[in-house]
Amino acid sequence: MRPKTSGVTSEIKIKRCYGCGAILQSNNKREAGYIDKEHLESSEEHLCQRCYRLRHYNEDNQVPAFNEDFHKILQRAKEKEALIVWVLDTFSLCGSLEEGMITSLNELQISKVFVILNKRDVLPKSFNEEKILAHTKSVLAKSGITPLETLIISSLKNYNLDDVMSTIERLRGGKDVYFMGVSQVGKSSIINCLLKNYQNKTDKLITTSSFPGTTIDVIKIPLDKNSYIYDTAGIFNSRSMINNVERNILKYIIPRNEINLRTYQVKEEQSFLLGTLAKIDFVKGPNTNFTIVCANTVDVQRTKLAKSNATFNSFVVTKETKPVSTLITDIKDLKQNHFELPNSGSVAIQIAGFAVIILEANNQVIDVYAPSKVLVNLGSNPWY
Repeated sequence: MRPKTSGVTSEIKIKRCYGCGAILQSNNKREAGYIDKEHLESSEEHLCQRCYRLRHYNEDNQVPAFNEDFHKILQRAKEKEALIVWVLDTFSLCGSLEEGMITSLNELQISKVFVILNKRDVLPKSFNEEKILAHTKSVLAKSGITPLETLIISSLKNYNLDDVMSTIERLRGGKDVYFMGVSQVGKSSIINCLLKNYQNKTDKLITTSSFPGTTIDVIKIPLDKNSYIYDTAGIFNSRSMINNVERNILKYIIPRNEINLRTYQVKEEQSFLLGTLAKIDFVKGPNTNFTIVCANTVDVQRTKLAKSNATFNSFVVTKETKPVSTLITDIKDLKQNHFELPNSGSVAIQIAGFAVIILEANNQVIDVYAPSKVLVNLGSNPWY
């Protein structure tokens, strides 16, 4: 893959979806890249039908869970000494670390991994990038993974995108490249940005098809005469809030703009409601500052702990907050996660794919209620 240069006429002329990169076609609705014939024949840029529905109606029923098929893809990458580009979410690292992916990387002893931390643009500019990188490397090391390189980017703001391709070229050693990551981390956006500057210097076409021996669709992009980028489908992470609410709720919980930090001085026996998706109870401890990091479109309501369940259930009925999920009809639908904090240190309680609560530890007792499948954990402050 090389940058476009003026005066070059050898670029292959194909029409592709500017959302996922699939070659556009009007022959089969079940295959990747489908678009109606009228739009296909126009000169404008288009989204395929699947990407259009995903963007405009939040419809997408084709996101696969990590299974034996993904393991086979990693196994094939290992055999070919390919580079794995693993895209993670800077805002919700725990929501983008899928256990099956981690297990397979370790079982196959894959060390040729380049980690991209996307969505830098949604975090406050004051957050320290060296701290973010150090925290990410520490978390990955605890899972047995040591990437060759780790890079913070924003595909939306084109931040460090030039470094993505140059790093890939340096690390791949002429071999294939496999892009992988959970759904909603922005992997397709990164590929799309790379495709905008893509020039094919081979006689091979960009294609979309099932990976051999699996049911997983991949986009195959020629890098040179002997190697390709394989862009795999987004992996379904069942432990992220993103995959435990309706699709139309995503517009509220996935940050789209720089997050405004919300800091509160909190006394014991106070609670916070995050829409009707989560509840945070400060059960016991000295006065503490809570900094809640979540999308600006999530309403945060403070209430007394004793009244918090009734207030939560009231919001479920009145919908006078956002977001409100129809999958949650009562506070009893949420699972309690109990934390007894250490006596010191800057810590974070993370609700995967949704929110992070940062505070200074001082032996506090905190309960966090969230949907039962969603990962809620306590760790060090990931950002500053």
